[in-house]
Amino acid sequence: MAWIGGLVVTAVGAFAAISTPQALDCPSVDGLRTYRAPEATRIFAGDGSVVTDLSPQRRVVIPDAEIPATVRNGFVAVEDRRFWEHGGIDVRGIGRAIAHDLASLSLREGFSTITMQLTRSLFPDELPSSQKSMRRKFCEVYLAGKIERNFSKREILNLYLNQILLARGIYGVEMASQYYFGKSVREVTPAEAALLIGLNKSPEGLNPRKNALRAIERRNTVLAIMARERVITPADAQRWQREPIRLAPPPEASGPAPYFVSEVRTELRERFGADADVAGLRVYTGLDPDLQRAAQKALVAGIARVEAGKNGRYRHAPLPKGAPASPGASPYLQGMVVALDPRTGEIRALVGGRDFAESQYDRALQARRQPGSAFKPIVYAAAIQGGLITAASRIETTAISGAGYTPDDDVPDSVASLGAREALARSSNNAAVRVGGMVGPQGVIQTARALGITTPIPPYPSIYLGAADVLPVELVGAYAALANGGLRIRPHLVRRVEDKKGKVLWRAPDPQEQAIDPAAAFITLSMLQDVVNHGTGATIRSWGYQGAAAGKTGTTNDVKDVWFVGMTPAVVAGVWIGFDRPQTIVAGGFGGGIAAPVWASMMTDYARTHGSGGGWEPPASVVRVWVDTANGLLATPNCPPEDVREEYFMAGTEPTAYCPLHR
Repeated sequence: MAWIGGLVVTAVGAFAAISTPQALDCPSVDGLRTYRAPEATRIFAGDGSVVTDLSPQRRVVIPDAEIPATVRNGFVAVEDRRFWEHGGIDVRGIGRAIAHDLASLSLREGFSTITMQLTRSLFPDELPSSQKSMRRKFCEVYLAGKIERNFSKREILNLYLNQILLARGIYGVEMASQYYFGKSVREVTPAEAALLIGLNKSPEGLNPRKNALRAIERRNTVLAIMARERVITPADAQRWQREPIRLAPPPEASGPAPYFVSEVRTELRERFGADADVAGLRVYTGLDPDLQRAAQKALVAGIARVEAGKNGRYRHAPLPKGAPASPGASPYLQGMVVALDPRTGEIRALVGGRDFAESQYDRALQARRQPGSAFKPIVYAAAIQGGLITAASRIETTAISGAGYTPDDDVPDSVASLGAREALARSSNNAAVRVGGMVGPQGVIQTARALGITTPIPPYPSIYLGAADVLPVELVGAYAALANGGLRIRPHLVRRVEDKKGKVLWRAPDPQEQAIDPAAAFITLSMLQDVVNHGTGATIRSWGYQGAAAGKTGTTNDVKDVWFVGMTPAVVAGVWIGFDRPQTIVAGGFGGGIAAPVWASMMTDYARTHGSGGGWEPPASVVRVWVDTANGLLATPNCPPEDVREEYFMAGTEPTAYCPLHR
């Protein structure tokens, strides 16, 4: 195989002798000694303040003498065992790779030395790793020779160790060590050095925060190679192979909005590539720092109340202080808060879990959970829009039988019917199933889709009570349409992205489109105001929030999920609390007692500095008439005053008959 490698080297040499870098279209190495790292991408909040630099000093250059021999020699042992002997091209390695490629009729087998890898790392755009071509290999060989002639071996290795990509946006062994272990590479153990070395094969695929088992397997393979190449002893290799991985909290965990920043980072990489962190972008968002702080504080306090037994006996282990990162589903009680601007869909606050250091899983944007009764406003909105009911319609609340489906209901069977407004305020399950039955499963699904729910919804009666899983952010977005006149919004994190010169690279599209009739949206909204004023969500009043508000509680079977989604004229926000693997939180718990106080605490805190705003005004297509709530008919002086109220109707659906003279 060596003779094949020699032949290839001779061919490349001849090719290079009659060619120039321009002819090869290869980049130049002349500026390597003055190389400077790219500029960090920066995220701005809605008020113009800086949330974070996505890549602050994420390419820290460390002198050769300060990199431990275990790290230097380990990389050489694994990546290029003849590094100190060759002139940038490993003839035997090329021979082995060419023989394999000839046998397989492909270009899949690599033969890159450390010097050749360095050329790819220095010029990722000109020599992309995904490009399997002879042109790229010719350039790598050509540039490797140039680098070897202009730099010493120690300089080349130092450039390599400070340049290689070891995680998304994380370059070089020093920054990778700080990122994963919270300490300088000067202090790593052989096991930690081996993990860093192993990452070079696949930084994302072997990311220990996402793929711990694969990272350990690769680390142990590297330790075995290091022992074979006498970097460490076999006894040390066996010892360190038994060592568990101990990771530092992600750097975002100490920031003001870790889940928000993590999601923005992911979106930027998907839109602008893996190096978006260091592209010098300026990312403008709708994040409200005050609301974010209030949401984080309220959620942590709300979960702590549950764990302290304030909502009933808590039978699970509380989150211990300094708990290690959960590699998968968190075993501890979790929660989420997501708040939107109902007019634009911009995410104003995002708390995807109680502790980002313990679990990076974003339950607001990634989890799917049953909403329970928090789904009922969609059912009522569909019926109101279809002219099937009004807010004053009488809905039967007695037990449902004969349909193979008998839901539980907190409204006693002795109450034969309730007005639709009160039925929603008291969250009657029997009433909701009957209203849903008027619309039909497909009609409810169609309305949910129009409002922005994209997750699968099966056409069964149980969906009327929120049995179909939803993405929390989409459920909150659906409520936004009820608050903004029926306009569907698309929840989004990023407002616009500019390059370092201020050129707009991307802008969020206009998110609004009419989803449901403005009158139907407003009437449903007004009914949700009754939920918080004297219904299942009235705990937000007892917890101190006195501004204009509307919302709905939700509790799933066996209290596995508790919800409150609430609205003010300026903010719509949802709160969910539960376990990643669904199980009862506390026996007898409910959304009004567990989730609603979190919303109230957050919005009360926020209102101290931002006010609570005004109220909502009905659209012109809404008709107001005085009705007798006992029967939904037009009120007369004969009606008991306590039963008379001004009600809202879609034009043409208001009652025309008067209540009886005597009842």
